[in-house]
Amino acid sequence: MPYILKNNKIDKNYEEKFFEIVKDNLPDSKIELFNNLLTLKTETIRHFLSDISLAAKDGNKLEKDRFDEILSLIFSIRRHKGKILEKFSVEELNDAFACLSDLKKSSEIRIGRFLEVFSYEDVIVKRDIALEVLHFYAPEKNVLWTSWIYRQDNGTGCLPYTADFLKRTFDGNPYIMPFSIREMKEETDYLYELAGKNGLPLKRPYGADIFLSYMYSDYVYKMVYAESKSLSIGVPDGFTLMKKLLGIEKIEMQFALS
Repeated sequence: MPYILKNNKIDKNYEEKFFEIVKDNLPDSKIELFNNLLTLKTETIRHFLSDISLAAKDGNKLEKDRFDEILSLIFSIRRHKGKILEKFSVEELNDAFACLSDLKKSSEIRIGRFLEVFSYEDVIVKRDIALEVLHFYAPEKNVLWTSWIYRQDNGTGCLPYTADFLKRTFDGNPYIMPFSIREMKEETDYLYELAGKNGLPLKRPYGADIFLSYMYSDYVYKMVYAESKSLSIGVPDGFTLMKKLLGIEKIEMQFALS
């Protein structure tokens, strides 16, 4: 049974042309820059979760400015950050994020506990926080799966957008829409395989992140141009939008000043 990408018959002509275009628009120098900035983001999140664990052992709590810093790195919740920081106390924030720092538990258990403890009304926001923090805490183990990549509830995101470009052949069987971390990992693994086969060797653990952010920025530009070319003047350039999606724009500014 096919997934969104995996196990589908893909039109070879579309496949080759698609990756030629991506390679032309995503130079090695940009990929290297993104990899470096995403590595810094991983270091920031690892330090944050480590500090939560150490503080808890000593009976202490991290202050809200530390949570502000981490939430600022998650693009999809940008409109909710202020409300979250206002709604939750320091104790509640520490207790919730401590669920994600528990290395003795599986990712699925940590996410489940975070969703239970973090009593925010928007479940998509809660999932995006948990999945992005866990991805960057251990990017070699956990795939990036936020709502701009793929939303379970309505089937939108840049993963289906990518699949549409590749002109999959529908054989009448239902698709498996990723609903578990394991299924999403299989989709991501196949993306690495497909890209490598077509001369785009995405480097783990961030290659898929970079590729999918490129696809989302492409989607935004096409949608804006479809509405009005004049509106496109206010849209950031593709690489700036990719940095925003990946939550590394501020990290780049800090790195430049250091």
